Amino acid sequence: MNTQPEKIAIRIDHDKCTECRMCYVVCREINLNAVVIDPGPKHLHEIDMDRCTYPGCTVCLMYCPAPASIVETVSGLSLVPPPARVWTEDKRWPRRAPRTGN
Repeated sequence: MNTQPEKIAIRIDHDKCTECRMCYVVCREINLNAVVIDPGPKHLHEIDMDRCTYPGCTVCLMYCPAPASIVETVSGLSLVPPPARVWTEDKRWPRRAPRTGN
């Protein structure tokens, strides 16, 4: 039985993003490094879906201050502020050791 959530592509909407780069900082803090800086002339940050584990991890959504700046690619659903379905402690800090059932 597969317990991994189905992977969903997300992207940064640069028309709404403030370029504060909090998503980049927190993603590096948990050592996923899924938010990368584009080497192009504007140095915009992008989400590397090969590394991103959304919806298994939602830490970038929790720290983003710009409403609607991160969206699901296919549906266009805004994820900032995060929808109620992603508010679980394990998704905010996915690198935490799993809880034991006592």
